[in-house]
Amino acid sequence: MSAQVAVRLLGVVPDDLPHRDRGYGGCATDATAALRHVRGLLAAHPHLSQAALARAANVSPTTLAAALHDVDAGRPRRIQAAAADRLLALGGHTPLPERAMRRSDTVEAQPVVDHVRKLQQHYDRASIAFIAQTAKVNPSTLTSALVDHDRNTRRGISADVARRVLAVQELPPPAFPRRRHVTDIGLLRRLRAMCALGWTLPAIAKAGATTPKALTDFAKSCTSTPAVRGGILTAWVHLAYRPGPSPRARRRAAVRSWDPPLAWDEHSIDCPDTTPNGTRLPGAQQRWNTPLLQYELAFFTCLGLSRPDCFRRLGLSTKRAREILTVTEPEVTAA
Repeated sequence: MSAQVAVRLLGVVPDDLPHRDRGYGGCATDATAALRHVRGLLAAHPHLSQAALARAANVSPTTLAAALHDVDAGRPRRIQAAAADRLLALGGHTPLPERAMRRSDTVEAQPVVDHVRKLQQHYDRASIAFIAQTAKVNPSTLTSALVDHDRNTRRGISADVARRVLAVQELPPPAFPRRRHVTDIGLLRRLRAMCALGWTLPAIAKAGATTPKALTDFAKSCTSTPAVRGGILTAWVHLAYRPGPSPRARRRAAVRSWDPPLAWDEHSIDCPDTTPNGTRLPGAQQRWNTPLLQYELAFFTCLGLSRPDCFRRLGLSTKRAREILTVTEPEVTAA
């Protein structure tokens, strides 16, 4: 063995050898002072990361992370003396890393953030997860990108994610364009009108991507939630002018005198003071004439009501209705 190798081997002490608790050897020293210095830098400069400081000190990021974990847990930890010196020099002889710039494979995130916020303002039930699903983007990826942007506006976003999100101009159901004029009384009228057509609550809930329980709770409380609001409006688009399959739902609605969709105008259904088309308040006097009654009968006939049902809805006896219609419909008198 050469004298030089012998001298180097004889100079090795136990602290220089790799150890599970003490870390790697090689002129090792206690890491506590250096790692406390790193913790102070991280606290004073939130934009810096452990990895950035490790690279600046020419230390493996995983080694630094493991050493910090041990020191924070109160376990003894040794690192190479040269590495400790380089860590202690950060912020003094060695300048701190610059604030992280946007990665070269990313784009500016602000347009994406603005677009997501615009969709959420325009639509009910437009969560970040739903927008991501519509854009065919991983919801956690989009959420993380928005959180990172809130923490550091200079952080970018994947170009592919940005392209997909910005391409979403409209959201499908169960999201629904926000209508500020829609009231709870209008939602209740829509729900009852769909029942009057023969749609059950489970069918309405399915069409509106909500639950029957949510609709039942709303019918009792008359206080809507965003989910109920979007669900009823979505179902209204699909079901309001199609007859439903349930005779029982129609009978129950008739017993309760619930008006069908065509009894309401879209511009007045949300106004508490309006009354349905073709209905009259109890005791109110109506000046009937033949053209008006014919118009009302044609309206209700389109809804599938029989003549007696039409007369009852209009507050007329069969005898009085026949008298009004005698001029143009003599066959009614003969019937």
